[in-house]
Amino acid sequence: MNVRFRAVRLLVCLSTLLAAAVAVAALPATPPYALFQYASITGSGNTITASWVPVVTTSGNTIYKNVTLQFNVDASGNLTLASGFPQVIPAPVVQVSSFMAGNYVGPNSVGGGKALTTVTGPGVTSGGATEWSLAASPGAWQYTYPASATWYVGPLSSSPLATRLQAANITSTAWSYGVVGSAPWTVDGTWYTNTLIGVSQVGNTITIVSFTDASSHDHNVPVDQITYTLTH
Repeated sequence: MNVRFRAVRLLVCLSTLLAAAVAVAALPATPPYALFQYASITGSGNTITASWVPVVTTSGNTIYKNVTLQFNVDASGNLTLASGFPQVIPAPVVQVSSFMAGNYVGPNSVGGGKALTTVTGPGVTSGGATEWSLAASPGAWQYTYPASATWYVGPLSSSPLATRLQAANITSTAWSYGVVGSAPWTVDGTWYTNTLIGVSQVGNTITIVSFTDASSHDHNVPVDQITYTLTH
């Protein structure tokens, strides 16, 4: 009973922390502040770990921290924070090419050079991942693909797509992964809505690959790709 009671108390404490984070997020915030609702939070025994906690500094920059809380439990089941906690360390830097917001143009072979897309970001999403998106630019070729998409930069394990990536046996960190939002036209049946994509930026070029075939089956290697070049 004591073990069960202690476990319940830990869960209640975790729920309280999460509720507090959500409540803070609902209020207008002026930096500096932390966004625990976007972190990856796990618990084991008397320890709670929050990984990739976004922290917005006074200057408006977003940095990431890993936070560990460890609790002591007395004979009555009361919880107190253990000495030396919380422990806060910088989250590890993810080795993924930096993306650049702006307007991009596709190859001349696609839509006569009128495949135009606009990349926007970064934002922050669940698990501490950085979120980027693109959409066909005004005046673009009507069949520009993907017409819209969103992808995430961060550890694969905390990606919003972690379960899908694992199911497809995708482990490469050469890409940042996301999904197609809309596609008014497909190439040989690919690039459908919800297609799993990988995105990589090298210099002024951004390459988007599809991991999903015409049967909506995900593969661990790309089945198609297109490269856009930054114009401004």
